[in-house]
Parts: sequence; structure tokens; C-alpha cells
Amino acid sequence: MIPKASQRGGGQQLATHLQNSFDNDNVELADLRGAIAQDLHGAFAEWYADSTATQCRKYLYSLSVNPNPDGKPLARDQYLEFITRVEKSIGLADQPRAVVFHVKHGREHCHVVWSRIDTEKAKAVQISHDHQELQRMVREFARDYNLDLPAGFKRDKGKDRYKDRQKVENLSEKQQEERRL
Repeated sequence: MIPKASQRGGGQQLATHLQNSFDNDNVELADLRGAIAQDLHGAFAEWYADSTATQCRKYLYSLSVNPNPDGKPLARDQYLEFITRVEKSIGLADQPRAVVFHVKHGREHCHVVWSRIDTEKAKAVQISHDHQELQRMVREFARDYNLDLPAGFKRDKGKDRYKDRQKVENLSEKQQEERRL
């Protein structure tokens, strides 16, 4: 599996993207907790309102989980177990969250968005070194379920992991190219 994560704001734009049925064959809101609203736009608006009591601008933590293109597809319970492991590991357990499944070109993948705002403490959950933690969890999860690791996860590059970044197309360039088509 291949996880990609970021801390971000822009909840309404993200909600629109996650509900986009034009680019996806199927869109399913599988789970929504910690919001009165039962839709993504409403939930993300509530979570933004919670963030205004803090100085946090990136009040959301967004994670996409894609199966390894060279491996077998993941079952729903595997996605949900991985999500549970992630939220426990990075400190987002019991935080409001939304889980959305997409099918795009026949490939199912998953998006999870958490609110980073701890409303009882009126501050954001601090998330550090999450990319390294996600890589560790992918390796552990693959071992537990006998899954093949994607090529980029087979060897931990340590501090050399940034050397090839200039060669890899970044996400904003990819999205810009898709909008041109």
C-alpha cells in the first residue's frame, strides 16, 4: 500500500474533491464521526469553526491510501485496520474523521481526513515525523498481511531519501497537468 499524507486547510475544496464523481467511477462516504452534519462540506465547516478558537491554519490531516499497483487489492477491513493503526500512532485516535472510498479506473483507494483540533484543550494535535511513521507502519502492515511492498518502501533510505526528489514530479504539477487535459 502507498500512503500519502499532509496537514492542510481548505476543507471546502477538499470536500468537493473527495465527492467528485466526475473523475471517479464510484464515491462512497464510508464513515463520518465527530460532526453533527452528515456530509463532508458540513463536517469540514464544523471542524474549521473549531479551529478558529486556535491559531491553527492547517486544521485537517489528510491521508490517502492506495493499494500497491503490483500487488493484490486490499479488503475493506484491511483499509480500516490500517487507518486505526495510523490514528493511534500519530495521535489522532478519537479525533473527528471522515473516510471516503473512491474507485478510479477500476482501482479502489481510500481517503481519510481528521480534524487536528482538540476541542477540549482548544489547540491542534501536534503531528511530527508522520511520513517516517507511515513508512514504518506500511512495512509492519505488509509483514502482518503478507503483502508485497511497493518498490519505494523496500529499502529505508534514511537521510538519503531526499536525493531523488528533484526527479519525481510533485503533486501540484501533476494536478495542474490533469486540469489542462
